[in-house]
Amino acid sequence: MTDTHTDQTRGHNSWLEVDLAAIEQNVRAVREFVGPGTQVMAILKADGYGHGAVAAARAVARGGATWLGVASAAEGIQLREAGVETPILILGTGFPGQAEDVVGNRLSQTVANGEVPEALSAAAARAGAEAGVHIKVDTGMGRLGVLPEQVVAFARRLLALPGLRLEGVFSHLATAEEEDTAYALGQFARFQQALQALQEAGIPVPLRHVANSAAVLNFRQMHLDLVRTGLLAYGIAVFRCDHRGLRLRPALTWKSRLAFIKRVPAGTPLSYGRTYVTPRETTIATVPVGYADGYCRVLSNRGALLVRGRPFPVAGRVCMDHILLDMGDEPDLRVGEEVVLIGRQEGAEITANEVASAQGTVVHEVVARLGKRLPRIYLGA
Repeated sequence: MTDTHTDQTRGHNSWLEVDLAAIEQNVRAVREFVGPGTQVMAILKADGYGHGAVAAARAVARGGATWLGVASAAEGIQLREAGVETPILILGTGFPGQAEDVVGNRLSQTVANGEVPEALSAAAARAGAEAGVHIKVDTGMGRLGVLPEQVVAFARRLLALPGLRLEGVFSHLATAEEEDTAYALGQFARFQQALQALQEAGIPVPLRHVANSAAVLNFRQMHLDLVRTGLLAYGIAVFRCDHRGLRLRPALTWKSRLAFIKRVPAGTPLSYGRTYVTPRETTIATVPVGYADGYCRVLSNRGALLVRGRPFPVAGRVCMDHILLDMGDEPDLRVGEEVVLIGRQEGAEITANEVASAQGTVVHEVVARLGKRLPRIYLGA
């Protein structure tokens, strides 16, 4: 074995190393980039983009994030039960039956319809507390939100309900990373119109936020009171964006070990479906990790893993628990040697973005699908 985390990886075939100091530094860099007038919300959906939500929550707070964003009440409750005290916004609109948990755990709720605010108001009254809410405005994403022309009437209905505290108004951009900026700018214009209507109606909005990681980089005018950063917090490059000198460190490395090594002749079929047949005599190494861990089957015959600081191709179909590598004539291979699926090794690197490109998907999916059976080893805490 070549890893230095024997106790934490015992019994596991593969694991993730997460550099919490890198996450802290990345958030601090984003804060400096947006300036003192803009707060940072770190997004911790999908178990902190696969990095581990609880540990990431503490790291982003050390870096200066003043808000956390989650997808559901359950994700927020997990953080509260772990002792995280930073304000938390549930970015989904939730359901009326979750109101007690939202109020009881001091979570802020996104609202865009009548039933959830009424349930929150009733739960707040029973608890003798207030429920913080953020109005979601649909400016062109089409998933959730009040239409801009309806936002004043909706806000008035909220303010008429006892126990609700309007903390913010926000929207979400559909194309912030694209070279053609027209649609994103159009969304921002509609958002500004909604904010102007609220102002004219005498409804104060403490926090206005619309910028995700791509908009942080591409649209300074959209920084407003708060920005929401997911990828940047974890040091993951935003597709097609100029990072404008923002110094980021990838926080995640995915490792395994060589489990089995054999020499095979030319013409040897490998893995399910025999989609790879060795073109020559070669060494085949088996790595005990597969699509059950989050290494997508689409990477069959197209992915690569690092061994000894060099990329070796995935040979044949990715299995639930195993990957085969064509190691060629690499000499003196040993069972237990370190393999890197994402991250750096001896000066070489496979980034999460490269894995996403090989899969034909977005990097968010790659990290969000990292399996629960991968233990997270935290460095730099």
